[in-house]
Amino acid sequence: MDPITAGKRAAARQAVDNHIKNNTVVGIGSGSTIVFAVERLAERVKTENLQILCIPTSFQARQLIIGNNLQLTDLERNPDIDVAIDGADEVDSDLVCIKGGGGCQTQEKVVAAAAKDFIVIADYRAERFKQSLAL
Repeated sequence: MDPITAGKRAAARQAVDNHIKNNTVVGIGSGSTIVFAVERLAERVKTENLQILCIPTSFQARQLIIGNNLQLTDLERNPDIDVAIDGADEVDSDLVCIKGGGGCQTQEKVVAAAAKDFIVIADYRAERFKQSLAL
């Protein structure tokens, strides 16, 4: 595993370990780092018998949740989200984030806004905010 991927994996695992507890409703974002977060969620559900409900923000997130045998739910059934975990394409030194412009952007924002806590996982390459323009 290359150093960047290893770092993303470590950050995702740490985010899950620090912020996910038993009986938690979790918003699941999308992107390469979220794969590692969902894998860690699945490990913890299996080893610690955690009871968590997962709300996807995209088709990719839904497939990850199902593929890792996590319990899938939605905002209609669980409008109160304890924590949402997502990645960011760009982050500045004030932790202002730019999300990608993909098709799931609206759902990502809705889930993040509904969450009590919003956890962003980004590696050092995301700090290029000053070079872009958010539209």
